[in-house]
Amino acid sequence: MPPELKDILILAIMNPATLVAGYWLGRSSDQAQKIAIAAFIAAIAGTIYVWLLMYLGFSAWRPRLIAGVFIASAMLGAGYAGFGYWTRRFRSPR
Repeated sequence: MPPELKDILILAIMNPATLVAGYWLGRSSDQAQKIAIAAFIAAIAGTIYVWLLMYLGFSAWRPRLIAGVFIASAMLGAGYAGFGYWTRRFRSPR
């Protein structure tokens, strides 16, 4: 039985690792092109967090969710990284 889309989206949206990693890496980026890299790293952090929740027993063990959570976390991570990038203070070049 395939995983429910609702379960994937809840695990991706309510994931603090994706939010923190995406925003922090977007905020520390000096070029807009690095938002894609920050989104990928945020997706990895979010996937590890969900796997850890499943491994420790806080969520039902359904490994098929992890691939969907990675994709959804990558899209959300791009949004968080973009938000972090555009809210940072621009430094003047020396």
